[in-house]
Amino acid sequence: MTGRIGRRAWLGAAALALPGIARAQGAWAPTRPVRLLVGFPPGGAADLCARRLADALTGPLGQPVVVENRPGAGAHLAVDAAAKAPPDGHVMSLSPMGPLAVNPALMPARMPFDAASDFTPLVQVWDQPNVIVASRDVPQAWPDFVAWLRGRPEEPYASVGPGTSNHLTGALISRALGLNMQHVVYRGSPAALTAIMAGEIKLFVDNITTAIPLAREGRVRVIAVTTETRSAALPEVPTLKELGHPELTLSSWQVIVGPKGLPAPVVARLNAEMDRAIRAPEMAGWMRSIGAEPVGGSAEAVAAMLARERARWARDIPALGITVD
Repeated sequence: MTGRIGRRAWLGAAALALPGIARAQGAWAPTRPVRLLVGFPPGGAADLCARRLADALTGPLGQPVVVENRPGAGAHLAVDAAAKAPPDGHVMSLSPMGPLAVNPALMPARMPFDAASDFTPLVQVWDQPNVIVASRDVPQAWPDFVAWLRGRPEEPYASVGPGTSNHLTGALISRALGLNMQHVVYRGSPAALTAIMAGEIKLFVDNITTAIPLAREGRVRVIAVTTETRSAALPEVPTLKELGHPELTLSSWQVIVGPKGLPAPVVARLNAEMDRAIRAPEMAGWMRSIGAEPVGGSAEAVAAMLARERARWARDIPALGITVD
């Protein structure tokens, strides 16, 4: 009698435990190192962010998360590699706005992927302003800067690639001021900033995160920021909106995507772990210290944001006449 009761009790306890066991077995986990592709050289803000995020994910995921730099083409090389990876959760890419929102409208015939259908959005990492960076011999006050530019209407400006937010901001400024500024591509912000300090080029539209250290040291000048409000990291720098150009307002962002067809359990696990890492006080504090605002949130939220951004630039780029030529 006692044995039968004991067996029934054991079976009952096992049955109660089965849902938990099933959930544990159903939760996805990587079976080998996870690669996080970055379309910029080592040392820039995107690379540093990716490495901090990779370190934060390695423990919870139970596998190393390895950052792989694939610079070039405004991050298209890295994003395209992620699009062509097997949809098993072991390859992701950090992407700026160019490949996934701007370039489908700017250069549709040159796109190596379909930005709307070849990816699984996973999480938005951050949002940040762009800044107009100039060499120290360029006037810093806006009226003097504009007068200087109008005396050099074809002045070249650097960006990190066609269709990046850097390129787009420069093209918008050139059009708004009635100029014909020439776009010059550098392989990443560190190379462009080095060129600014060496006098190779006078202007660079940069993300605030990479410009801040040199701006704080006085080695480059920051003329204006592109967001609605001033940056807490450079509070003395005016916005283009307050300087009379609200049409130049935009923000730059970074998201993480995987290839299309990622199974729901993979998306759920990766999103949950990355959202937790982005919102952690140490990571969020570091982002704010370099001028970025941490975002995080659900995979559905980043997918909706990307759809809005694609719609905006599909409308605005033809209307503004911006081209890659």
